Amino acid sequence: MRENYEVTSRRIEITGLVEVLQEIIDDGSRMPFSKKVMVDKEEIVNILDEIVQVIPEDLRTAQWVLSEKDRILTEAKTEYERTKAEVDRMMREKLDNHDIVKEANIKAQEIINKAQTEAKLVKLSARDYADSLLSDLDAEIKEKNQQMMMNFKNLFEGFVQEYNKNFNDTSNTIKDNIKELRDMK
Repeated sequence: MRENYEVTSRRIEITGLVEVLQEIIDDGSRMPFSKKVMVDKEEIVNILDEIVQVIPEDLRTAQWVLSEKDRILTEAKTEYERTKAEVDRMMREKLDNHDIVKEANIKAQEIINKAQTEAKLVKLSARDYADSLLSDLDAEIKEKNQQMMMNFKNLFEGFVQEYNKNFNDTSNTIKDNIKELRDMK
């Protein structure tokens, strides 16, 4: 449960940092005659550094999950081998009694099946968790990238429209001046 809380907390932290970046851009000083914004480079770099520090933590968590899967599988295999050796010993001791040998075989098969089932569940769970974590991270990064690209596009379009308006105004003023000069007698 603590693991899920930490992963959720990191997702929230990344989202929060991206929102802070958006606020810095929104609150930045506007440049006259354009949609450009001046921001504090050091502040932006610090926030990007924090994002870069949080993302590798998620990757380390995914690696830990995979290593835990390997450890659990190794333990299950060791338990299987130990149990199998114990069953073999019991079978040799009880070879004289046919019913006991049958019972031991049944018990051994149950233990083997249980160990294999548990190992498979752990492996699938670890894979699903890592896949989910990485898929969520990828989707979040793509979404934030799309938002940033849209912001950049809007800023650029605003700049072009402002430039075109200024150009047309200047051109109209020049035309008016030419007409005024020609009308002078």
